Amino acid sequence: MINLPRLPRFLARYRVLAKRLLTEQVIHQTKFLVLHTLRITLRVTDAAIPALSLLLMGTVVYDVGFRAFYSFGPRIYIIMLVLLGLLRILMLARFVAELPEKRKIGSHIFSFVLVVLTFYLYDLLKLTAQTEPLRTNEFLMRKLLLYGGVLFIFSTEASDLLRFVYRRSLNPAFLFVVSFAAIIIVGTLLLLLPRATYDGITPLEALFTATSAVCVTGLLVVDTATNFTLMGKIILLSLIQIGGLGIMTFTALLGYLAAGSVSIQGQLALKDMLYSKRINNVIQLVTRIIAVTFFFEFIGAILINWSVGEEVASDELDLLFFSIFHSVSAFCNAGFSTLPNGLYEEPLRFNYALHFIIATLVVLGGMGFPITFNLFSLIRIRAMNFIRKILKNPKREVYTHIIHVSSKLAIATSGILLAFGFVTYLIFEQHGTLAQHPTVWGKIVTALFGAVTPRTSGFNTVDFTAMTLPTVMVYLLLMWIGASPGSTGGGIKTTTAAVAVLNVASVARRKNRTEVFRTQISESSINRAFAIIVVSLLVMGLAVLLIGVNDSDKGMLRIAFEVFSAFSTAGISLGITQDLSMFSKAVLIVVMFVGRVGALTVIMALVHQAGRLPYQYPREEIMF
Repeated sequence: MINLPRLPRFLARYRVLAKRLLTEQVIHQTKFLVLHTLRITLRVTDAAIPALSLLLMGTVVYDVGFRAFYSFGPRIYIIMLVLLGLLRILMLARFVAELPEKRKIGSHIFSFVLVVLTFYLYDLLKLTAQTEPLRTNEFLMRKLLLYGGVLFIFSTEASDLLRFVYRRSLNPAFLFVVSFAAIIIVGTLLLLLPRATYDGITPLEALFTATSAVCVTGLLVVDTATNFTLMGKIILLSLIQIGGLGIMTFTALLGYLAAGSVSIQGQLALKDMLYSKRINNVIQLVTRIIAVTFFFEFIGAILINWSVGEEVASDELDLLFFSIFHSVSAFCNAGFSTLPNGLYEEPLRFNYALHFIIATLVVLGGMGFPITFNLFSLIRIRAMNFIRKILKNPKREVYTHIIHVSSKLAIATSGILLAFGFVTYLIFEQHGTLAQHPTVWGKIVTALFGAVTPRTSGFNTVDFTAMTLPTVMVYLLLMWIGASPGSTGGGIKTTTAAVAVLNVASVARRKNRTEVFRTQISESSINRAFAIIVVSLLVMGLAVLLIGVNDSDKGMLRIAFEVFSAFSTAGISLGITQDLSMFSKAVLIVVMFVGRVGALTVIMALVHQAGRLPYQYPREEIMF
């Protein structure tokens, strides 16, 4: 029986409870609707923003490739204004939709920076259009900033494609090969733009040049100085930089900044490409690689600018571009030059300071990032221990096994090859190309540069057609070996040659294992080294055969030199590149590509990976 005096209080409490439940239900439904709306917004913006950035980048490419840079057509202005207006709204919406997601604070900051950048570019576009009729340097700088910002946004959004590809769990070798092929195709299309060249080039010439730039080779079928405009040279410079480091290095960093993380598949792919032994530090390694590259290229550009003057450019901006172009080309071991005869051009032929700077950049770029980081770690630890010793601090940092065996092998082999090349060049070219250099210092620097050149650099300070036959034969060996693993250079790599030689020495001494630096080299490493050697010889032999059939009049030695240079991405020639037939040039394109990404890598990308076999057959010794 209900107590009537307590009924009003019961009803009041019931109303409060019902109101609270209703409020919680409304809040829950509202929260659900808000989150659902944000998810839909995020999906829409994730699909629309890359498409808008692609259209915006296409507009920029059209304007730069088909119109004079000191002009700004009304149609281009309207299209870009509409696209940037939509882009800034969508960027802001995506930033708000991403806030509830659990991401690193750096990812949210990066997204906010993109929002601010789109608003800034929208306002900059209006200012650029206002100063267009004046065609002043202010207009030029604003347009460069505008298009640079558009390129950055497009690159960031393109990194989403890489994350999607990573999630597909594809073969890392396949990803590596496809990334280089994709950038070569894009580079070819950019070089075919009317504003990239003075008189236009054929599609085959554009493909050959783009492949040579991306594969950092340096072989040319058209002269860079006389055929390419400033825009064309900037395209070449970009292709060299991307090719030297790898397109996936840049996109991986941008993808990490945008998403705040990298999938396990992505880390595994980057681990194989960057020669890392761990997967938890690949993004840190990518960041360090880009930072070290830009640091050395910046220092190199300053030194080059200091070593040259009006003999290469009368204008300060032209001199600055010359310095940057050659610094990037040298560190990436590309060998491209903005001068018709390269460093053999009359004003620079005896500029030994410039030659020494270029040679140093080539050696640093060809040393390999893992080796560079190993050496840096050792130097840092020793320096800190020395400082602690001065401060009488008993604490010391142990640096046992800081330098990996691979690094020791690469450093030792590189030193031996440089010394061998230097001595042989001094001996065989004393009455040849060195006769043009009367001073002792000039002969030493020229011989040193001559030893560095076949290590995939591609620059020339002498006339290669005037070299003696013994020097040419030495160059074939040095080009075939190439640079160190993890570097911007090509060839079979120094460690491959070292492992093969050590294994031959062990077999000759009837040792049952191969050892170096108190370490036993694994059987898989030996198998891989000999596989790389065999495949490289097969590729180069087939290429020499195909070119010899079509251009037999060029001579077997010059054809072989051309193929070795293309495979090792050395980029030096005995003067027959431009005179080859279209078929032979196509063969060289394939050889350059295979040499840059690695012959064994191409095979691994195309062949199904068997993995560890679950069975084992009886062993038997084979007669040799």
